[in-house]
Amino acid sequence: MLGLARRLASAVAAIAVLAASGGCMRLELDLEVRPDETVGGTFTIAWSEEFLDEVRSGEASVSESDLEAFMDAVLEGAPGADREPYRSEGFVGRTASFTGRPLSEFAESTGEEWGFLRITREDRRYLLEARWDLRPSGFLDPGEFEDARFLVSATFPGRVGDHNGELEGRTVTWRMTPGQDYELHAEAVKADGWAYLWAGLASLAAVLALLWLWQWFRIRKHSTGMRR
Repeated sequence: MLGLARRLASAVAAIAVLAASGGCMRLELDLEVRPDETVGGTFTIAWSEEFLDEVRSGEASVSESDLEAFMDAVLEGAPGADREPYRSEGFVGRTASFTGRPLSEFAESTGEEWGFLRITREDRRYLLEARWDLRPSGFLDPGEFEDARFLVSATFPGRVGDHNGELEGRTVTWRMTPGQDYELHAEAVKADGWAYLWAGLASLAAVLALLWLWQWFRIRKHSTGMRR
């Protein structure tokens, strides 16, 4: 059985091929690595309304039934049972959502030439590594890929250090377009709960010490005043 990460990576490669038939595509993979060693997220496939109008009018090289069959086939391999219509910024498609998938399902490498997606953990360190070769091959024209957009984002349960995407908080995002070969990398470190506890206790001790000194000086000053 194909692993979850391998199915998602396969879907990206397959959609890149279909994008060559024309039209503006959008693929968004949003992953969240959670502290309980599970992964959740969403997987969206959509086409521009303009391209869909061309398909319905017969101007495109593919039919509406072709797109529906392709979308069903890709989402069939995606995790989770939830399927929702997607409509945003002039794009129409579907979103598959999933949750509670073991992190171990993302730890394998596909070994495919076109790419892979892998997320591993060692102690408190999380590492995401991925590669997608979205370059056209043979008869495919790179110009037909220009308007397609592929977006991958990953949220980690700890501070993100080294990465080659766009960082916002604990989320790293990579924006890709067909025609190039991409390597994705991100590393995060989960916070040590005991370290926070000891830091909190140290802060509390410091506050108590300051209060004690303040009280001691008040008493001393009061005693000195009374002797005078």
